[in-house]
Amino acid sequence: MKRMAAKHVLAALALVFLVAAALRWSRNARRIDSATRTWLLIALIFVAVAAWLQWHTS
Repeated sequence: MKRMAAKHVLAALALVFLVAAALRWSRNARRIDSATRTWLLIALIFVAVAAWLQWHTS
């Protein structure tokens, strides 16, 4: 069984968190609340780690 690289898994999870933030934002009358900011922060962290893994573990 082939294993997936962590950089790809983290990038996919970042996309999931960005979609979650967008859904929360659209359901909340287009206002950013603390939950939306939390989803965006988590997505940013996952993007940063995935990017670091992409360029430093090649």
